[in-house]
Amino acid sequence: MRSLLRCTCRGLTLMELVVSMGIGTLALALGLQLYAKTQQAIDRQQVRASRLGSETDLLLLLRRDLRMAAAVGRGSTADHLVLVGTDGSRTQYRSTPEGAVRTAGREAMAVEGVRPRFRYPADRRSGRVVEVSWGEGAARAAVVLHLRNEGKL
Repeated sequence: MRSLLRCTCRGLTLMELVVSMGIGTLALALGLQLYAKTQQAIDRQQVRASRLGSETDLLLLLRRDLRMAAAVGRGSTADHLVLVGTDGSRTQYRSTPEGAVRTAGREAMAVEGVRPRFRYPADRRSGRVVEVSWGEGAARAAVVLHLRNEGKL
């Protein structure tokens, strides 16, 4: 009779199996959550890098055009900048919901992702300074650009 009561089986009890599956499920859920958070952070950084590239592109274009400009033209508003060159040529920047559009002659070029606002400080020499800002809240940035061309038309 003693031999019948003695169990030589090896294996897991039902309770051990349930506990180990619970721990495994918890570890898998935490791993998936970490993966999702990492992907979100990567996506945010890619958007930020893209926006920074667009901001740089816009500033390079503006600085080049302002160096060539003699004056800020009539019709310039918060959403529209008109630059007049020494030869009478006009370069325009228009703010749209998608970004900015630069028009010089018949050539138009879009800079997506940056929606600039233009301001013309009254305390500076008239027609010689343009303040350009973009972004909202903590992401807001602004630069003050000066026309370099001595205003000779």
